[in-house]
Amino acid sequence: MKKIDANFTKLPDSELKVMQIIWDMYKQKKEVDAGSMIEEYPNVIGHLKLTTVLTLISRLNEKGFIRSEKQGRINYYIPLVAEDQYKNAAAAEFVENVYKSSPISLMSALFDIGVIKKEDIDEFRKQILEKNNDIN
Repeated sequence: MKKIDANFTKLPDSELKVMQIIWDMYKQKKEVDAGSMIEEYPNVIGHLKLTTVLTLISRLNEKGFIRSEKQGRINYYIPLVAEDQYKNAAAAEFVENVYKSSPISLMSALFDIGVIKKEDIDEFRKQILEKNNDIN
């Protein structure tokens, strides 16, 4: 199993939600500012006050996940950590810590509770074979 990046920082849920919005808006090539985040994602963070969102953004900036650019009176936010990079490190940490480095145990648990269906396993098998063919 791949070792977890020593520099990996797991984000608290509230910061992760804000980061996911930043990634999403950035992928859509939208300018990311706190006001538009609240306006465009009311179900995710619309219940938070602007000052709270700004505090979460400040924490993400301090942790090196984003940088800000001031244009006029508005701060815009640019992700510095790729979403896939974060997801991969978070998944590796989860498997290591919760499932004692056994991805098979995780997949078995997900299958047992119905999160993974037989069709998912078939698709996963297909992806593994394709990746294996790419390597050879």
